[in-house]
Amino acid sequence: MAPSVLGVLNVSVSAAAVQSHAACGNGVVNVPERGRVDTVTRGLLVKAEGTEKSHTYNWLLCPTGEALTEEVEVQLPQNVVAGSARISLSVLGDILGRALNNLDGLLQMPYGCGEQNMALLSPNIYILEYLRNTNQLTPAILDKATKFLTSGYQRQLNYKNADGAYSTFGQGLGNTWLTAFVLRSFGKAQSFIYVDPATMEQSKTWLERQQGKHGCFRTLGKLLNNRMKGGVTDEVTLTAYITASMLELNM
Repeated sequence: MAPSVLGVLNVSVSAAAVQSHAACGNGVVNVPERGRVDTVTRGLLVKAEGTEKSHTYNWLLCPTGEALTEEVEVQLPQNVVAGSARISLSVLGDILGRALNNLDGLLQMPYGCGEQNMALLSPNIYILEYLRNTNQLTPAILDKATKFLTSGYQRQLNYKNADGAYSTFGQGLGNTWLTAFVLRSFGKAQSFIYVDPATMEQSKTWLERQQGKHGCFRTLGKLLNNRMKGGVTDEVTLTAYITASMLELNM
């Protein structure tokens, strides 16, 4: 079988019972009036030979009440396989474009130490907030995401010290940056999953005890990955982050 066109082709196979005088074992062949023919049809995808190559062209259109026109000349390779060329066009009303298409595909199950777990948990919260605010949050996505959030939340509690602070491995001195990050993330997650208010209050109290007379919060503990705090180490930035978090959570 040699296809002459590309794309999905329907292939059908039929089997039929025929009248015969030959014996089938010790029985006589009996052909029913109905159901003696059965046909199965399946789609067969025929792809072009060679190596697929693609080119993308992007434009930012800013209409001011008038029609806009954008033209581009597509140059095909000289050795293109006949019938394999195709063009697709999409128009998006968001400046972030395709980066936000299938955003739910970025949802991940949190795992790892206290830092890794939060680095995976917090993006899930922001993705859910965006999908909800743009009316793109479906029940299936919400169910998947809340399971991830619940698992990440419960896992993060393993890295909480008795005084309410959080550390990378749940042992030793609590980390100010990580505790503030956890507090802010848990506060945002409350609109999707249950978060124990007592746990958040305990972390808030611990952070308040780290504030000096001059108003700044002390940097305590150690982070293995400084990118979690944007690469900064000064107490002014830490104080701004903690203050903004508490204001955002109405604490």
